Amino acid sequence: MPEKAKILDSAPDQEFQIKLCTKLESLSVADTTFNVPSSINSSGLNTLVQGLLEHVEGKSLEFEWLCLGELLRGKLAEHVSKRNDITAETVIELEYIEKNLPPEPQISANHDDWVSSVAVLDNLVLTGCYDNTVNLWTLEGQKTLVIPSHSGPVKAVAWLDSETFVSASHDQTVNMFQWNKETNSVEGVNTCRGHERSVECVAVWGGGEGSNRVFATGSFDNTVKLWGGRLVGEEQVPEGGSQAKKAKPTGRGVTRTPIQTLGGHKEAVSGLAWLGEGDLASASWDHTIKIWDMEMGGLKTELVGNKAFFSISYSNLNRTLLASSADRSVRLYDPRSQEGSLVKAVFTSHVGWVSSVSWAPEMEHLFVSASHDQLVKMWDDRSYKTPLYELTGHSEKVLCSDWSNQAFIASGGADNHLKIFKSNVS
Repeated sequence: MPEKAKILDSAPDQEFQIKLCTKLESLSVADTTFNVPSSINSSGLNTLVQGLLEHVEGKSLEFEWLCLGELLRGKLAEHVSKRNDITAETVIELEYIEKNLPPEPQISANHDDWVSSVAVLDNLVLTGCYDNTVNLWTLEGQKTLVIPSHSGPVKAVAWLDSETFVSASHDQTVNMFQWNKETNSVEGVNTCRGHERSVECVAVWGGGEGSNRVFATGSFDNTVKLWGGRLVGEEQVPEGGSQAKKAKPTGRGVTRTPIQTLGGHKEAVSGLAWLGEGDLASASWDHTIKIWDMEMGGLKTELVGNKAFFSISYSNLNRTLLASSADRSVRLYDPRSQEGSLVKAVFTSHVGWVSSVSWAPEMEHLFVSASHDQLVKMWDDRSYKTPLYELTGHSEKVLCSDWSNQAFIASGGADNHLKIFKSNVS
């Protein structure tokens, strides 16, 4: 009988050899091999570690357990049975990581149509809606403003700073707004024109202040365009002839034209992410992610997938890029990798198109994904098949997610709802 079969058919008192490891330096244990029953689960492993960490004072310690690239759910024997490379002699390495409480639903805010985009800044939430409006909310669910500024569905929203934000629309325009917190009033200061089809995504480079701030947009016209992030008033002289034009008497503010246009994608540009100053990634329905050198105005490198990409998110902490696509998975890329595979991991759990991904801003291993399967999932990037938690509540496909504020996760969907969850991540 093969060694594998012996393990699966063995008696309940079958034991496995394990080693415990962690990157939590203050909670590490000796590098020793332990024999544990095959029926042990995460609770039993927690008890084992707690016994080895008697010197650690305070509350009882609980961990998540990673085994062979997956979170341990259930008994160790059930987990190992999925693998063909484990024998009775194998020493299984189990890594324990900090366990967080599950995210808690906070508010659900109803809109008049699909919620296509969401952006959180401190205590404020921007949403873009298919009823052509931009909406401003508080994290407590209080509607602050409704801004009917477009003639088509709003597809993307983003904050420039705490008083200015942008919205991109199916009407081919990008509007820039100045919000006055004291009077709770908003002024549509600039309208950015240049795209020839629906504008699908916006990414702000937050490294610059004032006149150095820029943002990029991606469109169904297959192009990426770069715009100045400084609001331009009617009395200001156009810079370089392309930044602003005198407003026509429509009350819509100053019309802006792009600083730069990048062509190369063969289908719609669906996602954008800045990789640092001067480097921009664009994801497309043409199955590629292109990385541009914005200073040179040219293509730096290209990542090729096997399905249309819908969303990307870059982490400044671990310098990797998440991408969601029509194959129902999330891929983790190292855009700077010069050797080996650019794809570092593939996360598979959703059963519908993955519409959105978003890294946690202050945790290098955590991210969320949103899908047409009506679920938002929280992941640890060290576990490829098993998410940490499922955030339920949407009754239709989820179209967008945002984790810009560490304490809160926001999502919007075709059920016309904005949902906000307390992340419970410390």
